[in-house]
Amino acid sequence: MGSLTLITAQDFEKIAAVLGPCELVKGEVVRMSPGAFEHSFISGNAAVLLGQYAKSSGTGRMLTNEAGFVVEQAPDTVRGADVAFLSYRRLPKGAKLQGFLTVAPELILEILASEGSWGKIEEKVQEYHRFGVDLVWVADPKTRSVRVYPKDGEPALKQRDDELNAPSLLPGFACRVSELFQD
Repeated sequence: MGSLTLITAQDFEKIAAVLGPCELVKGEVVRMSPGAFEHSFISGNAAVLLGQYAKSSGTGRMLTNEAGFVVEQAPDTVRGADVAFLSYRRLPKGAKLQGFLTVAPELILEILASEGSWGKIEEKVQEYHRFGVDLVWVADPKTRSVRVYPKDGEPALKQRDDELNAPSLLPGFACRVSELFQD
């Protein structure tokens, strides 16, 4: 029986583009399916809402399209965030970076995949928190709800008419949960 060769985030970065949708989890490449319509639609809505906030507030930038974050090292884990907000305090305006990010954003929004499990997404949430992400929102297309995971607090469930906000992280940002799912 042969031993498994783990790869680093740096090596993963060199090959990820040709592999298609994937992440690096504890040194192993894990393939993912491309985002289905609903997944892409919800992440698009979130990107518009957070992108408008980022632009109008001038406080940071919105990232999307499975932005790669090196969330753990030795062995390395690179996660692709559906949508993220990264302030200029954490990564100054005008900073030009190449490759995967090693700076934690304040907020990450993930969309639960139709074949995804809550156990796997909650593991990912914990990785994000250890990395330094303050707040993770997980949108569930089946229930049209969002689970809110603050780094140092208890998770909460937000439904249709509930407001999503983060006053200390995103001053002035608010939207209804339903806005993520609206056509």
